[in-house]
Amino acid sequence: MSKIRNFFPGGNTCYGFYSFYDYMVSPAVERKIILKGGPGVGKSSFMKKIGEDFLTQGHEVEYHWCSSDNESLDGVVLGRHQICILDGTAPHVVDPRFPGAVDEIINLGDYWRQKSIRKNRPAVIELTQTISRCFQRAYKRLAESKMAWEEWESYYQEARDNEAANRNTLALARDFVSGLDDGGQKIRHLFAAAITPGGVVSKIDSLIDSGYSLFAVKGNPGSGIKELFSYTWQTLNLSAAEAEIYHNPFDPDNIDIIVLPSSRSALLDVSGHLFDYAASLPGSKHRRFLDFDQLVRKSAVDTPEQRIISARERFHSGIQDAIGFIRQAKEYHDELESYYVPAMDFDAMEAMRQELCQQFTQIMGRPNG
Repeated sequence: MSKIRNFFPGGNTCYGFYSFYDYMVSPAVERKIILKGGPGVGKSSFMKKIGEDFLTQGHEVEYHWCSSDNESLDGVVLGRHQICILDGTAPHVVDPRFPGAVDEIINLGDYWRQKSIRKNRPAVIELTQTISRCFQRAYKRLAESKMAWEEWESYYQEARDNEAANRNTLALARDFVSGLDDGGQKIRHLFAAAITPGGVVSKIDSLIDSGYSLFAVKGNPGSGIKELFSYTWQTLNLSAAEAEIYHNPFDPDNIDIIVLPSSRSALLDVSGHLFDYAASLPGSKHRRFLDFDQLVRKSAVDTPEQRIISARERFHSGIQDAIGFIRQAKEYHDELESYYVPAMDFDAMEAMRQELCQQFTQIMGRPNG
């Protein structure tokens, strides 16, 4: 497995911003740094430099990317989940759970010249409010896409052969989880993709390599895929197995991927309605493949075909409009940052970062292997 893994801990969804930040790092983390401060203070660059330092030393590094700016980080996890540094500002506000013992706050606002920022007070306030409006509009469009998705889903639910779908769900899930040992429950929930200013973005190739066995499924909404993933998730919950659950970036109530690290296998939805995961995994071995559309009565979806097409088009239209609003928010955010960057004492901040890295090195020691 690569020493770099990439995730999205939060997402722009049909329910608004949705957070899995509680799953960013293991509860056994030795030290967690929560960064505070405004836009442009260098939180992402701060975390990227720390990640690069520890990669150079040979440690494993997890990069947790920002769904509102897919080139920026919301967090970095070092080694065997010994260290976590994360952005604790809105919309994913994080406060210490075990202050002093595990968690601490570093306010990067301590390194800015406040007078320089205050002279731009009207522009800062106006841009902040404009960014908020952009996201509100994006979430309204995603909510409309959810309505279109549910209509699309309803036609296939009505046409589904439930007996055949249930039979195949049980067989595939049984095969996927077979042979797992109870390792003390460790189930992690995150996103493998996100709706971002750059479109729907994923770095799934850092999570599933060519040595994984894929249990791939495809089908239209309502054909039975949602039920398969839900059943498999509940089975893993009951068995106390280690698993990574990657939720759909549009609707986090749905699951796109389940990874079982111990058996090096993954259950993967390759339908490609939002993102084509399969195209990012060339050469992966398919242990099983199931097309749930084969379990649907074709005559029952032929009749409302034009309505299905209309619902599908409205779904995609809403997604694209939402991406446009999120892209606008990113442009305004970049402008907002321009008022903060000149006010920062980055030299003093870099000295603090280097001192912090020395402390982390003492905690983590030498990497295995």
